[in-house]
Amino acid sequence: MGKVKSFTILYDRAVDNNIPVYTSGEWVSGRIVVEVTAQIEVKALKIHAKGQAYVHWTERHSSGSNSSNTRHYSQLLRYFKHKFLLIGKDSSEESTIIPPGMHEYPFSLVLPQTPPLPASFTGAHGNVSYWMTAKLHRPWKLRIKVKEMFTVYDQIDINTPLLLSPQADTKEKTLCCCCCASGPISLTAKIERKGYLSDESIQIFAEIENHSSRTVVPKAAIYKTQIFHAVSKTRTTSELVTKCQGEPVLAGKTESWNGMALKIPHLSPTLMNCSIIQMEYTLKVYVDIPGTSNLNVNLPIIIGTIPLHPFSSQATNFSTQYGMNANNLNYTLPAGPEGKSDFLPTNQHLGFQT
Repeated sequence: MGKVKSFTILYDRAVDNNIPVYTSGEWVSGRIVVEVTAQIEVKALKIHAKGQAYVHWTERHSSGSNSSNTRHYSQLLRYFKHKFLLIGKDSSEESTIIPPGMHEYPFSLVLPQTPPLPASFTGAHGNVSYWMTAKLHRPWKLRIKVKEMFTVYDQIDINTPLLLSPQADTKEKTLCCCCCASGPISLTAKIERKGYLSDESIQIFAEIENHSSRTVVPKAAIYKTQIFHAVSKTRTTSELVTKCQGEPVLAGKTESWNGMALKIPHLSPTLMNCSIIQMEYTLKVYVDIPGTSNLNVNLPIIIGTIPLHPFSSQATNFSTQYGMNANNLNYTLPAGPEGKSDFLPTNQHLGFQT
């Protein structure tokens, strides 16, 4: 970089060079640090802030005999894009002299609060990302550019009425064997609420009535599903997170689960507020039937970040049993300007030298 020894973005919240974490409505602040070994001329020092969701994948399609082509599917959704001049003015050819030494130029940006930003996310075919870019423009020289990511963290409170509400469903299936129908198999499953935290256990209440002639096995599993929406197509991926199983249910018998515990491993919170990417979790309670498809009950669950309050009337027993997970209570939602995001206008006068 010639006379420019170093050019970096430093966030005030970063610790030990870790990527800093913010929530909607908070201020992202830091400084651009320029170290030069000799005097230089600068036309402009610009800082850009961007937040966006992006999906992309390719598919092979047949286009005739022995030939095929590759189609690209993509979609971009931008949440904000702002820039600010720390040195210089738009459409100006004037230069600023920077003497040798270390120079710091502070910046501040408020993240939009309404609607809430989706959390940073990286998936199989897309991502939600946020970053700052600084650009140093000099007369008759290539510009110098540096980019630093930051993380947005979404607060999901499982104490809301929707996430405290019980989830339940019932399914039934009749088997056919040698042109004769056997008795039905029925499954009823229920959980106490919809919202959970990582490392909690879900208590599953279920009843399996096996009026068939086969021995069946009740099981439960958590699945993570990612859904990516491009302009003209949707791509879905699903993966097993964890599972458990109960005792076999013999022909003509009934079995009950009175709080079968399924431990939730450490998971990323459910992705909220993004219209082109969904990342969601489902508790599947099912009966494994040999020789045919399973009998399934699917109960959607939300993995949140704010644990149960002791005074949540519908969840007092759960709070007593599992306690509050303080490791997930990293940040509180701050007050801030609603519906807008931009750099502080006074930044034009905040540059200083050290």
